[in-house]
Amino acid sequence: MAALLDTARWLDASPGNREAAAEVLASAAYVNTGVELLRACLLPRRGDWPALRFFGEGAACFPWLSDGMWFLTQQRRWGLLAADPDYRSVAAQVNHVDLYREAAQLAGVALPDTAMRSSILIDGRVWDGSDPAAYARAFTIHDLR
Repeated sequence: MAALLDTARWLDASPGNREAAAEVLASAAYVNTGVELLRACLLPRRGDWPALRFFGEGAACFPWLSDGMWFLTQQRRWGLLAADPDYRSVAAQVNHVDLYREAAQLAGVALPDTAMRSSILIDGRVWDGSDPAAYARAFTIHDLR
């Protein structure tokens, strides 16, 4: 995991690094595809560097418990979970923040003080993980049973 953090930091450091990664990954030993396809995914299209962040000072890779909990709310919302789970406990079992913290220390990556964050999502709703069961039920469109 520390090596992945180092790689993410390297990818964000320059467009040249992403170009080099595209060439290596396109080879038959890895993805076996045209380098143009990977360049289109890794490099900015309009000069807005970096459009896609892999590292973002460590924040892009952090396994936020609140993000894991949000995914569970969507599984509940769409009927994939028959009942509300212990959202925080399940997210902790999946995200392994403890392992990430160990790897981040090895890689010299700064860590947030908490594994929870607040986000404004594409629909304008605020997600902060404070009441995941109510959040899952708050949507007009759902498949709750």
